[in-house]
Order: sequence, then structure tokens, then C-alpha cells
Amino acid sequence: MYLTPSKYWWVYLGVRSNPAIASRMDSHFDRAIFFDDPALIPPLQKSPSQCNAQYFYILWDGVAVETLIVNVKLLLGPDANLTTLIVGDYSHLPPGKYEVENLYADGVLNFTKPPIPFDLRTATILLATKIKTILMPLKNLSQGKRSAWQGIKLLVGKKKVVFCGAYGIVPRVLWELCDRHSIDFSLFNGYEFYCNDPARLPESYEKYLRKSELFLYELYERAEVNAAFFLAIVHLLGREYFLEKIRAAGIDLFVNGYDTDININVYTTPFYFQHVFVDFGSVIGTGNYPRLVDLKYFNKNVIEISANNTLEETVALARNGLLAEHFDKEWELKAPKLLKAMERSRSNQG
Repeated sequence: MYLTPSKYWWVYLGVRSNPAIASRMDSHFDRAIFFDDPALIPPLQKSPSQCNAQYFYILWDGVAVETLIVNVKLLLGPDANLTTLIVGDYSHLPPGKYEVENLYADGVLNFTKPPIPFDLRTATILLATKIKTILMPLKNLSQGKRSAWQGIKLLVGKKKVVFCGAYGIVPRVLWELCDRHSIDFSLFNGYEFYCNDPARLPESYEKYLRKSELFLYELYERAEVNAAFFLAIVHLLGREYFLEKIRAAGIDLFVNGYDTDININVYTTPFYFQHVFVDFGSVIGTGNYPRLVDLKYFNKNVIEISANNTLEETVALARNGLLAEHFDKEWELKAPKLLKAMERSRSNQG
């Protein structure tokens, strides 16, 4: 098995957790080659069809256009054995036209040994990566004084609810989403970001959410943003709404925002296990994805809160200003679990 993508660890967990990948690798294949950048495909002395290689093309952000897959098929040749492994949504692809699987299996994840051995190069890289997961707390302490102090408190301090990642509409994340979906960033000129509100009170957030959902709905209705962008932004608003609820409930909370200057990795490591982690799913679609897979692999205490919904339901909720009520229903279901997990953590401390 030969891995070329930069995200070795997450590919490794995909191979370990998804039996559908193993089913694609028949015994007559000489190599299984995983890549997320066609330029990193290892050179072959023979043609793809002659070397009996099974290729796995990984797309981390779903697939918006077929061109990505078509170009790789042209590069490898018509006889190459190619399967595309996707994190995120690919429902719009023509059924049966391409060999497509989720990188991570749906549902409960079970991590078994890889079905075939790694080549020496890949095995060496993965060994180094596994060592890095053990040493991650040391890396966190080297990120600067602010990150180091936060890292120490998370490593040896009291139990907290933890979330690290993007949430809410903030300029950096908004720009990246606009770029990913080919949306004109100037559409948001004059938009009032909640992150700039010094008050940041729960009641002020509900007013902000109402204003934002109508703004986004109008953009979608005028076809100025596409469905994937609309759902991603609403998902980020949902994350922020739930985090505000957690704060308002007086629960100890640590949030490492994607757009901050603090860079603490508490996911890809066996440490920090005393905390309760909240996970809202992915902005690129439903199903398992790297952050959640990390948490499950290291057996961390995870409370999954759903910030996803179908396009039709989400459009209707935004149009009628009912996103807050919709999120509240999920909060009422998950808040008791969150409080129970924190109480259990406190009793274990005592």
C-alpha cells in the first residue's frame, strides 16, 4: 500500500475503518496507491493497466464538479483501476458512472488492521506520524506563550467542554468558503459580523441569527449563492448558536476558533481525554470526517450535535426565521447529555 497525500494520518484511519476500501483491492493488484494530488502519483515503469495497481483518488471537500475525476481518469488512462474516495457530499454525481466510496465508513467506526501491508516508505512516514500524536502536547506548548498556557490548562486542568474549528460567520472563514464555491465575496460588503460585537450575549445572538438567516435566504433566492454554500454557512451559524447556549448554561467551555492565533491540537492525540468534546458534523456534508474520526479513534468522550439539515428544510426555516427554534429542539435533546457528561467528569475528579 502506497500513500502519497499530505494527510497521511487521516487516510490511514480511513483504510483502517472502512471495509469497502478493502473490497476494492483484489489479490491480483501489485499495489494500492492513494493520492489527493494527481501530481503526486508515483512514476510507474509500466502503464497503469500493466502494473496491476489499484488507484484511490481522495477528495477532502466533497466533489462539486465531475471534472476532477475526469481529469484523473484521462491522466491514468482508460484501463486504470480507479476508485474515488470522498469526504463530504457527492450525491449529484451520475449514479454508476464512477467508482465512488466514502473515505470513512458510515455509522459506527471500527478500526481494524489494514488489509494489506504498507511499503517501507509509507510505513516509515506513518510511524513518524504516530510518534507525533504522542508528542502533540509538547508541540502545543511550543506554539507561543498564549497557546502554551492554554495547552497546559487543557492538558492538566479541570474538565471542560471543548470545540476546535470554524464556527459562525467570520471574515477569514467566509472568504475561504466564497473562494471554494466561486462566490463573490463582495456580496457581504457591509455585513455586520457577530464576532465584532463586544457584548456577545445569548439574547443578542438570536437577533443576529434572525438577521443573518434572512440575509442568506435572500442571497440564495436570487441565485447569488449556491446550495452548498448556503448550507455550509447555516451550519456554521448553528455551531455558533450551540456554543452560545453552552456558555449561557454556565458550562466550562474551551473554544479554539479556526480564525484565532491559538493553534492547539487536542484531537489527533491520545491526550486531553478528560474533556467532553462537542462535534457538529462537517460543513461539506453528512457522514464521518477527519475531526470526528480522530475523536472516535482515540476513544474521547464526544457529544454529537446536529447542525445539518436538508436543503429544502433549511431554506424553509431561514425564510420563516425559524432557525433558532429548530436549533433549540436539538439543544433540548443534547443539553441533558452534555450536563450529565460534565457532572460525571466532576464526580470522577472528586
